[in-house]
Amino acid sequence: MKRFYILLFLVPVVAFSLLYFSIWWFLIGLALVMTFVIYRFIAERFATAETNKEMLENELEDLHLRLEKSVIKEQKTNKEVEEARQIKQALLSVLSHEIRTPMNGVLGMSLLLADTTLTKEQQEYNNTIRSCGESLLTTINELLANDILFFSKLQQEGNQLEYTDFDLRDAVEETIGLFADKTSRLDIELICEVDKDVPKQIIGDPNRLRKLLINLLDNAVKFTVKGEIHVSVILKPDAETGYPPVLVFEVRDTGIGISGERLKKIFTGIPGKDFRAEGSDVQGLGLVVCRKLVSVMGGTIEAKSQEGRGSIFTFSLPLTPSLKLTRNQERQLHLNVLEGKTVLIVDDNSTHRTMLMKQFMQWKMNPLQASSGEQALHILKDEKQKFDLVLTDLTLIGMDGSELAGAIKNGHDDTPVLLMRPTGKECKENNIDLFAGVLMKPIRQYALEENLVNVFRTKSQPISIKPLSEHFGATFPLKILVAEDNLINQKIISKILSKLGYEATVANNGKEALEIVSNEPFDIILMDVQMPEMDGLEATRMIRTCLEVQPVIIALTANVMQGDRDACMQAGMDDYLSKPVELKELMAQLEKWAVDIKAKRA
Repeated sequence: MKRFYILLFLVPVVAFSLLYFSIWWFLIGLALVMTFVIYRFIAERFATAETNKEMLENELEDLHLRLEKSVIKEQKTNKEVEEARQIKQALLSVLSHEIRTPMNGVLGMSLLLADTTLTKEQQEYNNTIRSCGESLLTTINELLANDILFFSKLQQEGNQLEYTDFDLRDAVEETIGLFADKTSRLDIELICEVDKDVPKQIIGDPNRLRKLLINLLDNAVKFTVKGEIHVSVILKPDAETGYPPVLVFEVRDTGIGISGERLKKIFTGIPGKDFRAEGSDVQGLGLVVCRKLVSVMGGTIEAKSQEGRGSIFTFSLPLTPSLKLTRNQERQLHLNVLEGKTVLIVDDNSTHRTMLMKQFMQWKMNPLQASSGEQALHILKDEKQKFDLVLTDLTLIGMDGSELAGAIKNGHDDTPVLLMRPTGKECKENNIDLFAGVLMKPIRQYALEENLVNVFRTKSQPISIKPLSEHFGATFPLKILVAEDNLINQKIISKILSKLGYEATVANNGKEALEIVSNEPFDIILMDVQMPEMDGLEATRMIRTCLEVQPVIIALTANVMQGDRDACMQAGMDDYLSKPVELKELMAQLEKWAVDIKAKRA
C-alpha cells in the first residue's frame, strides 16, 4: 500500500517537471524523492529490528528466570534426597547398633558357655541357642542390609557394593541352614556342596550373596513337593573362557518345573504373577530381584527347566580371592588324623552320598557307600573289609538309622556310628547312646570335620578342637587395650581374650582410652565406635595425632553399614570387626596383626 502512495506522488511530480522545468530540476526532484524513499525504508527496518530485539530480550530474560527456578528446584530436591538418605542411613545404623549389641551378649555368652563342662543335653541346648542366635543375626542382616537398604539404593545411579573378606563356605552353609526346618517338615533333602577348588576366603558382598541364595532357595522350596534341593558352588577355570575365573552357583530342585513360554519371561517380573503355575502369587518378583542383584554384582543369571522335572537356576559372579591370613595349621593337624580311615556312608539319597564321598576322598579317607540299612549290614559282615566308622542317616527307607546302629551293636561290632538327622527329626532318647556323635542336616563341613576328629582322636594323638586355647596368645603375643562402654560386652571380650592367653586392659570410653595409651604403649586397641564422652572415631583421630608410636586400631562395633566402615577407615582405624564378634574373625585379626607387628620390629 505504501508503494502505491509513493508512485501516486511521483507521477504528478514527473509530469510537472517535464512541463515547466528543465532537466536539471527534474533530476534534483528525483534525487530528493529517492532520498525520501530510502530514508523511510531504513527507518522502518530499524524500527522492526528494535521491536524484534526487545521481544528477544524479553524471551531471553524469561528463559533465564525459568532456568534459575529449575536449578533452585533441583538443588532443593537433591538436598532433600541427600537429607533423607542420611536420615535413613543414621536410622539403620542405630537399629543395627541397638539390635546387634544385645546379640553380641547372647552369642558371646553362648561361646563362653560352650567352653565349660556340659552334659550332652546342655550342649544341645547351648548349640540350639547359638544356632538360633546366628539365624536371627542373619535375618537381621538381610532385613537391614538388603530389604531396606538395597531397595532404597537400587534406584540410585552408582549403587556401591560392600567389599569385605568373608568365608564363602560359611556364608553359603549358614544361608542354606535357614531352610533346614522347613525342608525337614516337607521331607525334602537339602544338600550343600562346595567344590574343593573354591577359595575358602574371598572378597565380596556377603549380604547380597545371602539375599540371592535366600530368594532362589525360597523359590525352590515353594515349588518342590518331594525329592531334593541341591545347592552347589564351583570355580569355573579361566582356561575355559580366557577370562579371570568366576564362581558358579547352582540351585537345583526336583519341583514342578516351568513351562517353556513362562521360562522366557521368568526374570521380567510381573508383580502378583508367578511363572511356575497359573494363579500363583508374587514369587516372580523375587526372581527379578535376583536378576538385579546379580547385575549389580557384575554377574549373570539363567534358568533351565522342564515342566514336571524340576528347575536349575545358575548365577555366576566374579571371583576376588582374599589375601587375608587364615588359621589352617591346627585344622591341617586335625585332618592328618583322618587320613587312611575307612568310612561306610549309609544314605538313601544318591546325591547326598556322592557329596559325602567327594568330601571324604578330599580328606584322603577311604569311603564306601550303602543305600539302605540292610545293605550296610551286609557290607559290614564281610570279614575282609574293616571299617573305622559308619556314618548313617536317621530317616532311611526300611531300617532307619537308630535300628541300624542297634543292629551293629548287637552284632558285637565296636565300630563307632555317627548319626545324621534332619532338623526336627528327633532320635529316641534311649537310642542316643548308640551314636558317637550327631550331625544336623544339612551337613556343615566344620561340624562333620569336628565329629570325625572326636571319633578318631586317641591318647597317642591328643588334639584339642576347643576353639579357645591359651596357647594362641603365646604364639601371637600382643598387648591389647579394649575400649568399650557396655559392661556385658566388656566382660565377654575380656573373658574371650583371657581364654586365648591375653590379659587385656579395659577403657570405659574414648577419653579414658586416650589417657591410658598416653601413659603406656599397646600393640592393638579394640575400639568401640559409639561411646559416651568421646566416641571411638574421635579417640582414633586424637591417637593418630598425638602418639609417636602408633598402635593398630581395630573397630569393634555394631554398626555394619558400608558408610560406617568407611567412617572408621577415614578416622584412621586399621581394620574392622562387627558385633556380634565371631571368634574365628577375632583370632584371624589378632594373628594377622601380630605377624605384621613382629615383621616391622624385626
